[in-house]
Amino acid sequence: MKLNDAEAFYQLGNGYGYKLWGLPLDRSKAFELYKKGAELGSIEAHDQLSKSYKNGFGGVKNGDLKKAQYHCEMAAKGGHEMARHNLGMMWKNLMGYTNHVMKHYMVSASSGLELALKEVGEGYKAGHITKDEYAKTLRAYQRTRDEMTSVQRTKAAKLYPSATNFV
Repeated sequence: MKLNDAEAFYQLGNGYGYKLWGLPLDRSKAFELYKKGAELGSIEAHDQLSKSYKNGFGGVKNGDLKKAQYHCEMAAKGGHEMARHNLGMMWKNLMGYTNHVMKHYMVSASSGLELALKEVGEGYKAGHITKDEYAKTLRAYQRTRDEMTSVQRTKAAKLYPSATNFV
């Protein structure tokens, strides 16, 4: 933290936000640490801030959707596929399925996120994207999932069945 490491601020924020490593629960402190981590460039901290603003975590105003959206966008731009999916969800709740919403889902699905692929499928069924767009997204999703597959991940998935990020 003395070196202004964005990841260190994010991780310590998690420690206070989720009572990890023997730290006490202090969501206000977690929120401040996430803010510093985000200022230093942590996409994970931006993602946590988005959730904090959306849900009123850490003493912030519940439902500050403008700030939630800003931090979600920053995380998504940084490559956080779940944030990209969440951004699609935010826009879908405001506008329904649109080209803008579907682009978020397609990018997220192409990064290997199954939840986003399901949304792309729903968008296709409802006529919001073409068959070619759906097929292209499905191929990109499968390519990404194949690249993430390994013997070690398969073993880990068997050992820890509740973990969802193993392939």
